[in-house]
Amino acid sequence: MRRRIGRRALFFAVTAIVCLALVPATPPEFRWVAWGTAALAGFWALMFSIEDVIGAGPVEETIRSEAIPREPETPVAPPPRPGRRAS
Repeated sequence: MRRRIGRRALFFAVTAIVCLALVPATPPEFRWVAWGTAALAGFWALMFSIEDVIGAGPVEETIRSEAIPREPETPVAPPPRPGRRAS
């Protein structure tokens, strides 16, 4: 079964690429910031990719497959009928 890489991993991968592209345009005393953010974004891209590949999948699919009863659509009970006292 082939798993897809999620949006989070792609977002951080693109962020790392953008940070690396900005290194030459960054003043020399602040290049460590561009390198650091690229490394951090690359780390998260790698971690989210690993999670997508070996993870159990989205939580909703897991809940549906385990047949856990869903909560009611409305969080409150209907109002009492007229003429009766609420107890």
